[in-house]
Amino acid sequence: MAFIVITFGSTAATDKFNGIWMATVGASLALLIVVILGLAIRGPLTKIPENTLKFSVDIMLVTFGTFWAGEGLGIQWPYTDLFLFVLITFFLALSVILINWLKPYGIRQKKLASAGGNG
Repeated sequence: MAFIVITFGSTAATDKFNGIWMATVGASLALLIVVILGLAIRGPLTKIPENTLKFSVDIMLVTFGTFWAGEGLGIQWPYTDLFLFVLITFFLALSVILINWLKPYGIRQKKLASAGGNG
């Protein structure tokens, strides 16, 4: 991750050293903030089910990945950064649809597994 941040910093500024320095400072501050917040909210976070936490992180990763990939391909998103909310809504809705569509399959698999274990 540090290499990605430093690479972006070196290409973002006209003076490469200044860009690398600013990216390094920014990454260090971000790390410090994440560590402090992690320590502060560790208790409440342990009450969130692990799968729910993973699902939330995955939705964010897919949303930002889609947004940045689109920008890299030259897409001009309507309403610029606010379009992230549209993407989050889309991916959440798609996930709910897929989960509800696949749920009967999971129930059938559990029944087959329990029937096979009893016989």
